[in-house]
Amino acid sequence: MMAGVARKSRRGAILRSFTEMVAERGYDEVSVRDVAEDLDISKGTVLHHFGNKEALLEEMNAVYMRRRLTEAKKFLAEFTAPIDQLQMIVYQLMLSQQADRAATVAFSREIVRSASDELMADVRTMRDQYSQIVIEIIARGIKQGDFAKVDTRLTALQIFGMCNWAWTWFVPTGSKTATEIAEQYCRTLIGGLSPGPVPKLNGKKLADAVEAAMAANQPEPISPS
Repeated sequence: MMAGVARKSRRGAILRSFTEMVAERGYDEVSVRDVAEDLDISKGTVLHHFGNKEALLEEMNAVYMRRRLTEAKKFLAEFTAPIDQLQMIVYQLMLSQQADRAATVAFSREIVRSASDELMADVRTMRDQYSQIVIEIIARGIKQGDFAKVDTRLTALQIFGMCNWAWTWFVPTGSKTATEIAEQYCRTLIGGLSPGPVPKLNGKKLADAVEAAMAANQPEPISPS
């Protein structure tokens, strides 16, 4: 294996191990030594790649947000109707609870930590970008008459609260899949926003497009180094 590929693989493996541990235990209960022991490498190797534990957390969060933004830009370009786009956001947020489980749980567990930490400035910028995408979808829906007049920011927060905290109770092997939960969420959300009769929802078509965007943007497998 070429040295450059090996270094890239080692860095990816470190980040993956750290992410899985944070998802399981929480940031405060994970040490650099834990990651090193999990991968059978030295603590110095972890620090060589990331410098400190805080930098690992920043990278974990930044990678997560870049992935969600890239996916959203892809599937939103395929559908222009606000009703469709808002549903796709819900599908993405819930499908990430299943298809990208460890990263989603880790990110969600430590979301408050990234709210003010100076090191997390780029992560906050990306979170704001994602929030603005959702706010603008709602605003366009109101302007076009698809949605009733509501507070766009409050409605966006409602969506995030509804989906992002699902990690506390959602079980990927449970009685309902992430897609089924998202479908019910969409029925109640669009039904509540609709100024008239609830429009026909093309849930499967939208969910398939979101899944395709997510599948195309999965992290590269980590090769042994």
